[in-house]
Amino acid sequence: MKLGKKERVIIIGCGRLGSKLAAMLSEKNYQVVVIDKKESAFTKLPESFGGFYVKADGTDLDTLKYVDIEETAIFIACTESDNMNSLLAQIASRIFNVPNVYVRFEDVDKEKLIKGFNIQGIFPFNLTLDVFNEIIFGENKENEK
Repeated sequence: MKLGKKERVIIIGCGRLGSKLAAMLSEKNYQVVVIDKKESAFTKLPESFGGFYVKADGTDLDTLKYVDIEETAIFIACTESDNMNSLLAQIASRIFNVPNVYVRFEDVDKEKLIKGFNIQGIFPFNLTLDVFNEIIFGENKENEK
């Protein structure tokens, strides 16, 4: 599946977060490929979505090769499972050497699984706390430094 020369992004999981990220990155002119096991998940993508979607298992190496993971600049694992997201991020980082790997974790303790790799964790719980802290106390992590 040879795509254009735009920066390529692969997103595994087309739930609320995955579909919103796909739409946002597509609007910013990235070449976006979304992979999900459920065909019905793709209904969350807006009509304006200019990327591609593939109904498949994101852990399948042949699927990842089909969507040119070797040419991917950004990989985002945002399925409903922390364990699956960890596995996907490790595959992208360690097997395919994707330079920018992001993984969504609900459990903040999972951060230890990605320590020492080029994987950036996204923790909705921490982000929510940061927003509340900023709204209520006018503080944010930038002010603390």
